[in-house]
Amino acid sequence: MMKQTNLRCIGKGIVCLVFAVMLAVTGITAAPVTAQAAETFVYEDSDMIGQGGYIYFIRRQYDTSTATICRKKVSDGKVSKVVTEPNGIMRLVVSGQYLYYTTVEDGTGWVIRMCQLDGDDVHTLCEGTVSYADAQHVYGIEILASGKQRLFCMEYETEDATRIKTVKAKQSLEYVTNIGSDSYYSLYDQKTDKISLYRLNTLKNQFVRVATDKRSDNESASPLCISDVAQSGGELYYDFGSYEGSGNYWYGTICKLTVDGKKKTVTKNTADDTLMLGSRELYFSTSQGNNYKYQLSTGKKSKYSLTLQRDVTYTILGDKTYMADTSNAKKIEISRFQSGTDRETLTKNFISISFKQKKNVSYTVSIRQVGIYNLVCVTGTDFTDQSYGWRGKLTGINWYITDGAGTVLGSFK
Repeated sequence: MMKQTNLRCIGKGIVCLVFAVMLAVTGITAAPVTAQAAETFVYEDSDMIGQGGYIYFIRRQYDTSTATICRKKVSDGKVSKVVTEPNGIMRLVVSGQYLYYTTVEDGTGWVIRMCQLDGDDVHTLCEGTVSYADAQHVYGIEILASGKQRLFCMEYETEDATRIKTVKAKQSLEYVTNIGSDSYYSLYDQKTDKISLYRLNTLKNQFVRVATDKRSDNESASPLCISDVAQSGGELYYDFGSYEGSGNYWYGTICKLTVDGKKKTVTKNTADDTLMLGSRELYFSTSQGNNYKYQLSTGKKSKYSLTLQRDVTYTILGDKTYMADTSNAKKIEISRFQSGTDRETLTKNFISISFKQKKNVSYTVSIRQVGIYNLVCVTGTDFTDQSYGWRGKLTGINWYITDGAGTVLGSFK
């Protein structure tokens, strides 16, 4: 599913937001499309996992379907290739000493493959797309010949599969995220135009519907989906809606399920497809560009101001908002302050990255949490190259690894 990039950090379970402030010609928030032949990029929406001192990520080649899973050892900076697939890699999951991913196998279709963390013993486990894995089981979704979808659980040592749920041909089942021993899935019914949230208890394989919602805007023809699920204090929050227009902009509604199972609407018309959940507040912005904070304990919603600056992008990671300044042609300075405020408790230049900018290239910065690390993504786009249309030409994506103290530990691209 294609997602907007400059209005948020990509990835499920990541609590962040990017408010893009660019030059007039760079006021577009959709992802750039292509770059020169033979170049490879770790795109902003790449699945990333931090485990055992390594960061696992997917590097894609723009002009072919080829994709490679790589891992970077943070301590010595070494990047090594784990496995390469000529037909692409859709999802990456790490559990224990094994890595699972989805690719296309000629003559078969979508398959789940697994290997050891260093790339040894690559083999096809079963047909389908991987959702989640624990120490003994792999969960996936298989498309049947009838057009129906089937959610299943497989014990990878015995390869014994258990059917959990089969949905109708006019229904679409998608994995959303995992929280503790529970996985969450969305089920969109094309016939009724309703979206349902399901909880799968991975200890008992119980698949239970917890909420159903209908479309807020009846004029839209885009399928409904649930973009994110988060939990705080036993209460569950989820964001449902649809992606609209050529830029795939998100129009969503945030709902809350209380401990006793009651559903409440937190807000409508959100522009964020990731839930920005702090320890005491939930942060969101509307399609009109207004910023709000929602008190988790009282349910009170209030508007707050954030003075946006030129050449600066903002990312909310829980209780902290990161402000990345790209106005200096030789470095990127990232300050941070208390989320839900206009720079209160500001720590200036919390992260400093040496970065030489190219002429005629506009740069945006986003930050995401991967394990114990914060990863800074710097994306360059040349909007003056008309051969690539209004989206601009992607000139480069650089990643920087930082720790909790703001120290830069390494980089890759």
